[in-house]
Amino acid sequence: MKSLFSTVSGRHSFPVTVTVILILILSISASRLSAQPEVKAVFSEKAPVIDGFVDDDVWKNASVVSELIQKEPYTGEPVSEKTEFLFLFDEHNIYVGFRCFDDPADIIAKELARDVSLGEDDRIHLIFDTYLDGRSGYWFQLGPRGSMGDALINENGKYFNKAWNGIWDGKARITVDGWEGEFIIPFKTMGYDKNSDTWGLKCIRYIKRKSEASFWPFTSLNSDRFQVSDAGRLTGLNGMTQGIGLDLIPYITGGISKKENNDPDPAFDMGIDAFFQLISSLKIAATVNTDFAQTEVDEKVINLTRFSLYFPEKRDFFLDGSNYFTFGIGGDDDNTKKTSMIPFFSRRIGLDSIGNPVSIKYGGKFTGKAGKWNLGFLHIKDDNAWDNPGYTVGRISYDIGKQSSVGIIGTNGNAFSDADNSLIGLDLKLGSSEIMGNKNIAYTLYGAKSFTPGLEGDDISFGTEINYPNDFLNFRAGYLQIGRNFISGLGFVPRTDIRDFYGSLLIGPRPQNSGILQIKTGPDFSFIVDKTGGGLLTAEVNLRYAEITFLTGDIIALKSQYQFDKPDEPFAIFRNITIPVDDYQFWRHSLTVTSAKRRNLWAQGKVETGRFYSGTRTDLLIQTGWKIVVPVYLGFDADHRWVNLREGEFLTRIYRSSLNFLFTPNISWSNFVQYDNKTEKMGWQSRFHWIIKPGKEVFLTFNSPAIDPFERFATESYEGRVKVKYTIRF
Repeated sequence: MKSLFSTVSGRHSFPVTVTVILILILSISASRLSAQPEVKAVFSEKAPVIDGFVDDDVWKNASVVSELIQKEPYTGEPVSEKTEFLFLFDEHNIYVGFRCFDDPADIIAKELARDVSLGEDDRIHLIFDTYLDGRSGYWFQLGPRGSMGDALINENGKYFNKAWNGIWDGKARITVDGWEGEFIIPFKTMGYDKNSDTWGLKCIRYIKRKSEASFWPFTSLNSDRFQVSDAGRLTGLNGMTQGIGLDLIPYITGGISKKENNDPDPAFDMGIDAFFQLISSLKIAATVNTDFAQTEVDEKVINLTRFSLYFPEKRDFFLDGSNYFTFGIGGDDDNTKKTSMIPFFSRRIGLDSIGNPVSIKYGGKFTGKAGKWNLGFLHIKDDNAWDNPGYTVGRISYDIGKQSSVGIIGTNGNAFSDADNSLIGLDLKLGSSEIMGNKNIAYTLYGAKSFTPGLEGDDISFGTEINYPNDFLNFRAGYLQIGRNFISGLGFVPRTDIRDFYGSLLIGPRPQNSGILQIKTGPDFSFIVDKTGGGLLTAEVNLRYAEITFLTGDIIALKSQYQFDKPDEPFAIFRNITIPVDDYQFWRHSLTVTSAKRRNLWAQGKVETGRFYSGTRTDLLIQTGWKIVVPVYLGFDADHRWVNLREGEFLTRIYRSSLNFLFTPNISWSNFVQYDNKTEKMGWQSRFHWIIKPGKEVFLTFNSPAIDPFERFATESYEGRVKVKYTIRF
C-alpha cells in the first residue's frame, strides 16, 4: 500500500490535507449531543391482536407520541390531522399502533401488495436506530389498505436498501375516523445493542393530497428523509430475547425449462439458507444450492454509449447485509459517480458476462457490528465456466465520532476469467449533520490497489469528494483517478486510465403561497482526461434551468446538456453502424412533464433533441400508469430514439408493459412484458406470490426472455417454476 499513499500524497496532497483538516475541525466542533425528545416503551404481558384495529384494551397502557411537526409544506407547523403512535413490547416483539385521523373520503390508498411503492399514497413510516449510532437503522412502512414495506438504512440515510425483506407483520384499516393500524416486529428480525435500553426512533406520517410530511421529532428541511442522526429516543427496552438466534430457510422448487433448440426438461431442485444471530448484533449466514427463481428481471436498455451499463443487485441473499460492504462513495444513493469505481459488486457472482445465471453451489457470510466495528465477510463458490477457487470479500470499518469512519476492504477472485485477481482498499469518511445547527457536510477519501499477474504498475485507483447536501444549497466536488492496469475482478469499473473532475451545484428555493413546493436549479459537470496523455476524453455539463415540483405533485423540468466525446477506437452503436474515431461535441435539450402519480391515471412525457456524434438524435419517452380499480394496475412505457448520423440512421424502440393484480397485502400476481427492436425479442415474466404468513411463502414464476413476436410468438426459451420457502425460527 506504500505506492497507494505516495500517489495520494503527491500533487494532490495540499488540497486534500487542507480539506481533511477543515472537515475534521467542523466535525469535532459539531459533535455536541443534542437533546432529543424521548418516549418510554411499555412492557406488556399480553400481546395485542394484530388485526388493524387499535382497540384492544392492552393499547390503553401504551406510551403515546402525538406531537408530529410538518417538514413539508409548512415547515414547523403541527401536523394538519391528528396523529397518534402507541408503543408496547414483550420479550419477543415490539408492537406499534397508530391512529391517523382524517376524512375517510379524502384518504389516498391505491396500493395493496408488499414492497410496492407507496410514494403516491397516504402512509406511515417507522425508523428504528437499534444501535443508537446515528448512522444505520431499520425502516418499516404501512399504507391504509395494509400494504407493507421495509428497508435497511446506512450512511445516515444516504444508503437505502428497500430490496431487504424482514420477517414481521402489520395490518391497517380505513375507518369512519380516518385510518389506523398495527405493527408487530420480532426482535429476531433486527440486530441491536443488547447493552443499551434505548433506540433511536422516528415516526412519520404522509398525507399525499396535501403534499404533507410530518415527523416526530421535528426534522429540518436539510435532513435526509431517512436520516437517523436526528432521531428521538425510545427508552425502557429491557428483557428482550432473540431465542437462540437460528433461522433455517429450506426451499424446494419444481417445474419445467427449455433452452434454445433443446426439448423441454423437468426441473427439480432444493436447497437451504441458514442465519445464526451469533450475538444480537452479529449474524452468520450460509447458503447451499442457492435459488433465485423469484428474482425480478432487469429492464431492457439499448446502450448508445461505449461503456458497460450498471444494473442493481436484486437477489435476497446478497442484499441482506449489503450495507456492510459499501466502500468510498458507493453508499451515497444520490451520487451519480457511485458506480464509477466499485471494488465489490455482488452481481459479478452467480451471473456470467452476459447476465445468464450461474449456479451457486454454496456460500457463507458474516455481517454486523461489534461496538464501533462494522464487519462484513463473504465467500461464495459458484459453477462458473472455469474451476475457480471461489470468491472472497472482507470489509472492516471503525466508527469515529458521530458521523465519521475509517475502513479497509479486500477481495480475492475473478468473475471475468480464470486469471488470478485480488484487491485491497482503504477509505476515510468524515461528516457531520450538525454544521451551523442542522446542516450536513461530508468528506470522503478512498483508494484501492489491484494485484493481477502480468499487470504491474499503474494499478491504483483513488478518489476524494466533499459534499454539502442541504435543502436550499446542495453542492458536490470530487476527483477520481483510475490506473490503466487497475483490475477489479469482483467489482464494477466501466473505464480505466482516467482522471475525472466532477461537481454539482443545486439551489432549491421554496416560494411561499405560490402553489409550488420547490424549484431546483443549477449545473453539474464531469471532465474526464486521459491519465497517461492528459488529453480530454469526455466532458459533460448538465444545466438544470428549472425543475418545478407543485403542491399537487405535478413536476415540470427543463434541462440542457453539453457533451464532448473522443473515442480512442471505433465502436458499434447499433446494427451495422460504427462511430469512427474523432472529436465530437454536441448540445441536447429536454423537457419533462410528469402528472402526479397519486392520481388513478397518470403520465410522464419527455422530449429530448439535439446533436449526437456526427448527426442528430431525438428521444421521446412516454410512461403511463392506470389504477383501473384498487387491485388492478396497468402500466406502459414507450422509449423511441431517432438517430441520424453520417454513418447511417436508425430508430431504437423499447416497449414495457406491466399488468399487476394486487388481491391482498399478501397475495399478488404481477406480469412484466418488454420488447426491443435491437434484439427483436420479447421477454415475459409472470410471478404469483403468496405470503401464507411472514417467512412462509409460495412463488409461481414463468420467465421467458426470448420470444419472437414476428413468428407467432414462438418461445425460444422459458422456465416455469413453483417454489416453496419455509422459515423455521429457533
